[in-house]
Amino acid sequence: MSYKELFAPLPIGNKLTLKNRIVMAPMTTISGKEDGSFSSQEISYLEQRAKDGVGLVLSPACYCHKSGHAFERQVGSHSDEMIESLSRVADVINRHGAASFLQIHHGGNAAKEKFSGMQPIAPSAVHNRTKTSELPAEMTELQIEEIIESFAMAALRAKKAGWTGIELHGANTYLFQQFFSTLTNRRTDKWGGSFENRARFACEVVKAVRIKVGNDYPVAYRVSPEEPDPDGYSVYDCIKLLELIVPLGIDIVHVSSWEYGKGVRNDYPKDSHPTLEIRKALPENIPVIGVGSITNSEQAMKVINSGIELVAIGRALILNHDWVSKVEADRSDELIEKVSTLEELDKLQIPDRMKIYMRRWWFAEK
Repeated sequence: MSYKELFAPLPIGNKLTLKNRIVMAPMTTISGKEDGSFSSQEISYLEQRAKDGVGLVLSPACYCHKSGHAFERQVGSHSDEMIESLSRVADVINRHGAASFLQIHHGGNAAKEKFSGMQPIAPSAVHNRTKTSELPAEMTELQIEEIIESFAMAALRAKKAGWTGIELHGANTYLFQQFFSTLTNRRTDKWGGSFENRARFACEVVKAVRIKVGNDYPVAYRVSPEEPDPDGYSVYDCIKLLELIVPLGIDIVHVSSWEYGKGVRNDYPKDSHPTLEIRKALPENIPVIGVGSITNSEQAMKVINSGIELVAIGRALILNHDWVSKVEADRSDELIEKVSTLEELDKLQIPDRMKIYMRRWWFAEK
């Protein structure tokens, strides 16, 4: 199989050109410092993947406001004090010719008081869909405006720090999705109820970001294409949302799927799937990132050959920092797909804290 298309450059409008179609998926490393800055191990981990040929590196989810702190040792972009740390990361990615996008995030009801120091806030005072979250307080109008501004300020900090662009994390049940979904948004004011009202938060964030960073700075949006609950939104609802926010200033759409090519509902053609439906609905000049359990070069090529412009690699890049260089050199047979001993795990060029968690539930066989 020829992998030439994987290594073809891709222009993003007239804002930048990615050197290839391979994206490092945003993955939580649990390795930041207590103050939200990036640790030296995390910086080295990101640099190594950029050095070995990834076209676009998406950072781990980076909280824009302390109230959105959702993960242990999560990194932050919530204050100007973070700019120095953000600059160090952008520099080590950019120096190797990769594009760097800071993924900006707020956990909403997924935030935890033990990390943020406060009760989580969300569109409504309801638990998440699986009833596993802490009970959040319903956001006031003032808090909503404050969080919108915090996304915009985090984007501006990313630009000042030298990141090539940003990605707004609108997927995986976090704050953007909580506003859009009727499962978590029970409001009756202008931020809830009708489709337009539930989409308002995303629209206002994109507009606020554009005011801060200007029109020439690349902005991506990550979205979960559908919800499994029958009362949740469908891929066609998601498309309607994207039709509202993309014209406001989105350059790339990242469709977050657990397994590329599969959906969780049955309201689209049997020969299609959510990512393809979104690709067909968007303007041709808006590239789409496909993601979800893509581990080898053949799977990556199937994504590209289906018409999706970019393919994100996650766990395979944790296991193989040189995934890109090996595929480009036609050495895909050397890629590893799992580790079965702790000794093999210790050889991976990843932060120590990631290894601890991986021993529990990722790669090492017990």
